[in-house]
Amino acid sequence: MTSVAPPRSANPAHRAAPRRPAAAGPTAVLGLIAVLGLIAAGALGVVFLWWTNTTAVIGAAGRLTGAGRITGLLAGYAAPVLLLLVARLPALERGVGADRPARWHAFGGRWLVAVVTAHVLTIVWGYALTDGRGLLTEGVEITFHFPEMLRATVATLLMLGTGVVSARAARRRLSYEGWYYLHLATYLVVALAFGHQLAIGDGPARVAWYALYLLTAALVGWYRLVRPWLCDRRHRLTVTEVRPESPGVVSLFLRGQRLDELRAEPGQFFRLQFDAPGLRWAANP
Repeated sequence: MTSVAPPRSANPAHRAAPRRPAAAGPTAVLGLIAVLGLIAAGALGVVFLWWTNTTAVIGAAGRLTGAGRITGLLAGYAAPVLLLLVARLPALERGVGADRPARWHAFGGRWLVAVVTAHVLTIVWGYALTDGRGLLTEGVEITFHFPEMLRATVATLLMLGTGVVSARAARRRLSYEGWYYLHLATYLVVALAFGHQLAIGDGPARVAWYALYLLTAALVGWYRLVRPWLCDRRHRLTVTEVRPESPGVVSLFLRGQRLDELRAEPGQFFRLQFDAPGLRWAANP
């Protein structure tokens, strides 16, 4: 791009979106089926894990406790899956586009809050019936005396708080940056819940939980942090001009190094983060 003015800001973190627009027609349908099928297969595997570790379900207490364990396992599975949906995985974005995973993530977040709420209520209620205690007494007992439950409780409170600020009515009252910082709590939620998931599994189940959580951490770290940083260091994009076009609309002119290596194509977009007040944490497409 032609340089028409001295650079105004330096080194915006950037990352190219897929080099091809999302596939259309049968290919897109196959991609959707593959992704959704993989997610569903994982959920069925989690339910099967509960089934193989449950010898019998007896009475109201057994049914409530079983429901609590199933919802807990599904919540532990859904949390890293939701992070993977917005990890900007090239295969996912090229197969189904960048917009669909974002919508799935938003829908799944509401579903996760509901499942976690159901998990807490049913597991405490089921244990209370088994032990002959009140709900509050049983809740205190579980929180302070069961393995990894203090961390799990903090994770639950953080998740519910994130769900509240992500609701449409609350989000309208927050700046993007404020919402973004609060939304980062979900990463802490997953980290805190990790120990809780390991406490309820052993053998192959524990290996599977380790694989899911560590793989998620590696992919998120690479595609959301390391890769954009490396790309920024390589191409050194700078803003050379901000040209007003109409009220509320501007054109940005950029320059950098080795831009031919980006192999940009018509219809492609980039996500840019600018080193400027109020823009550093906003990924602008």
